Amino acid sequence: MPEIPEIETVRYHLEKHVQGKTIKHVIVNRDKALNVPIEVFANSVINQEVSSVRRRAKQIIMSLNNAKSIIVHFMLEGYVRLFYANEELVGRPSLILSLDTGENLAFFKINLGYIHLVNTTNLKVMPELEGLGPEPLDPEFKLEDFLSLLSQRKGMIKPLLMDQQFIAGIGNVYSNEVLFCSGILPTRKTSQISEQEQTRLFYCLEDLLNRAIQLGGVYEEKFTSDDVLTGGFEPKLQVAYRTGEQCFVCSDIIKTEKVGGRNAFYCPTCQH
Repeated sequence: MPEIPEIETVRYHLEKHVQGKTIKHVIVNRDKALNVPIEVFANSVINQEVSSVRRRAKQIIMSLNNAKSIIVHFMLEGYVRLFYANEELVGRPSLILSLDTGENLAFFKINLGYIHLVNTTNLKVMPELEGLGPEPLDPEFKLEDFLSLLSQRKGMIKPLLMDQQFIAGIGNVYSNEVLFCSGILPTRKTSQISEQEQTRLFYCLEDLLNRAIQLGGVYEEKFTSDDVLTGGFEPKLQVAYRTGEQCFVCSDIIKTEKVGGRNAFYCPTCQH
């Protein structure tokens, strides 16, 4: 499932390639992905300009100039691809937005995810975004806020990092990576983690997400045929999906086990 760096990369591409362009035609191949009838969706977005593109947690918000917004949640397999005007649109997208430039914005595999049409408003009051925790990269989210949140929670640290009500936008990949960065085993209880370790965890999270964003995250699906950004962080992964391989730091073997129902990848030497 895409996390903050992957969705932020999508946001960047949409802002660069789609913002300021007008939707001229709509094709819906999976109406279950929508929250309104196809006709209502089409009538609301056709001839409307994409005025802004934002991200909240793992979701994209494309706002139109008629006070409507399209919220997209890709969930496990979903992705979006822009086909240039001279390119053939291949595959069977869940939704196609044809632009006034002749380009096609195609959303694929929106099976568990959704594409919702909502009124443009403050993100905090959108039902789809209700109950989400703070953004870890929000300049207003400080170390003391993170420490305060940790002091109120119990249980193992890895599932907590993935809890969207605790902190928004972190999933399996980056919870593994940030715990390796901070030297903490994924099974550690939050009550057993020292304040020094918690502080290191906070700064590792901030640094790791920023570096992953700069390199385009670990998304496999490119946004355009000439996209050289997306997926650039994958070679930088230290533990995620490297079971049985040597740790880059100590050469011990990366292990995996189920923690909170998800695979936890870790180095038994570097993490304690």
